[in-house]
Amino acid sequence: MRSGLAWPPYRQQDTEGHAMIRSILACATLLLCAACASAPKPAGSWVSFATLEPGLPTNRYLACNPSICEAAGNTGDALEFAHPATDVAAALLRLQPGAEQRELPNGDIQLRYVAVTPIARFRDDVDVLIRPTGPDTSQVAVYSRSRIGLSDLGKNKSRVEALAKQLDAELAG
Repeated sequence: MRSGLAWPPYRQQDTEGHAMIRSILACATLLLCAACASAPKPAGSWVSFATLEPGLPTNRYLACNPSICEAAGNTGDALEFAHPATDVAAALLRLQPGAEQRELPNGDIQLRYVAVTPIARFRDDVDVLIRPTGPDTSQVAVYSRSRIGLSDLGKNKSRVEALAKQLDAELAG
């Protein structure tokens, strides 16, 4: 056996092939990490809560009263807060700093943001409508939906419930 030569002769090529594969995997991993780390934007246009229909797929959850979601019928109850709509919107923006916000002509405040699941990094869209019901009260409708898949395994409902608790805590403090 001669020194400096790999034996068998194909081992040298195999090492170079593995190096190329490792380089490709490293680049793909960096691209994936960059995509997951970037601030995602909500998909599509703003949701019209009044036109959301019943019979939503199992990868969505809607917490809304018929007074806001006229076409949806009986869904999960909208959230009620003893705070002005502007305070609720400000609290939501503190919880979700990347949320987009707009005010509607009737005084409703609408926000939307993308929730990213912790492990798989799936992106789910969340739309929120805050309706003033009095000078110091407001009602909040939330529509959370997964972008992919036929079932969310209850994630959207638990996200809405968690948001309600977070808003309560943020408004109390």
